[in-house]
Amino acid sequence: MPVNHDARLLRIPRQSGFSLLEVLVAFAILAMALGVLFQVFSSGMRNTQIAARHSEAMIVAESRLAETAAGDLEEGGDNGESGPFRWSTRVAPYPLDDAFSSPAVELMEVSVKVEWKEYGKGRSVALNTLRLREEQP
Repeated sequence: MPVNHDARLLRIPRQSGFSLLEVLVAFAILAMALGVLFQVFSSGMRNTQIAARHSEAMIVAESRLAETAAGDLEEGGDNGESGPFRWSTRVAPYPLDDAFSSPAVELMEVSVKVEWKEYGKGRSVALNTLRLREEQP
């Protein structure tokens, strides 16, 4: 009986799976993607902390402004600290043209500046407002 050596029957089945090179390339791509994601998340966390500290500074500035503006509005300044923040207030006459000035009242400018250090950088917020003060006889 003749033996039929069909090429299809004698073919050795190829092993399935990934080669070592394909696995190494996949790990390299995964490592780069994870590095980028880590940077995105860490910068997002830092920006969240900066925004929270800025909000705290605005609260300090608003409270100092309200306290100063509610007082007698004496010309001068003050400074102090509140937690990590350094603040300074200033009350000064606001210059007006003679056409707008009144002998009974004086326009005063109230300024507050809050400063703090964060991530090695100096940061600050400033608020200003105008208030009327009755002239002292």
